Amino acid sequence: MELRHLRYFVAVAKHLHFNEAALELNISQPPLSKQIKQLEDELGVILLWRTNRKVELTEAGEYFFNAANRILKLVEKEINVTKEIACGEIGSLTIGFGGSVVYDLLPNIIKQMNEIYPNIKLEVRQLTTSDQVRLLQEGTIDVGFLVPPINEDDITNLPIREEPFVACVPLNHRLSQSQHPVEVMEFERDRVIMTPEKSGKGYYDSIIALCRNAGFYPNITQTAQEQQTIVSLVASEIGIAFVPKTTERIVHENVKYLPLKQQHKKITALAWHKDNHKPVIGLFVDLIKSYLLKE
Repeated sequence: MELRHLRYFVAVAKHLHFNEAALELNISQPPLSKQIKQLEDELGVILLWRTNRKVELTEAGEYFFNAANRILKLVEKEINVTKEIACGEIGSLTIGFGGSVVYDLLPNIIKQMNEIYPNIKLEVRQLTTSDQVRLLQEGTIDVGFLVPPINEDDITNLPIREEPFVACVPLNHRLSQSQHPVEVMEFERDRVIMTPEKSGKGYYDSIIALCRNAGFYPNITQTAQEQQTIVSLVASEIGIAFVPKTTERIVHENVKYLPLKQQHKKITALAWHKDNHKPVIGLFVDLIKSYLLKE
């Protein structure tokens, strides 16, 4: 039995007329009658009573008509699901992220993904750049928001944002009331709170370059992984920190964010493994590009 037998029978049972069913199916009437007879022979039951005047469903035919309808609808549904999976519109995507994208870019993109592709299951994991690279290579995550440069040849990355640094200082810092952008050199003698170099060399090197371009090497006395933690340590007057501008979204009554005259911008990139061919990755990359064009 083939699907065409079911389609032919459903058409005849719906119209109860071979000529009308043949017109719907775009075939001639004799082959249609032959196919229905083959179906009945295979089932070993009579599905239709045929007379010169009319066609009627037998009791078995009525049951099989309903069953065939259910089967054809299920097949159509599964074919559509298969196509959606192939296009990336159904499936899952595991996203690694770190740093400042959590304050604007990531939630906005997740919202758009859920609106446009509601059948894609998203999982997000907060990770350092080095961990993201490792997990992209292992296939544990599909895409990552990280800080380049990435030296691994098997990781593709798309720069998506350049972001200026600002100084995060305690409220009682000598420069906290400055009304103008501050010279980076003003922080030469301050203790500096940083993220560990092993967590993401690109981010670490950006801050080092910011200070070196101003003529000094930062006095790093404390390290912390997350921006929220760094801001809390600054509020505790342990030191100052150079942070991406979006970190200003972390509001703390005991810190002040100061714009800087000199800049060495932090770059954020979207990354994925070149051999990961999940269709949903292409959809996600296209959505990121579309989002950036609207900004």
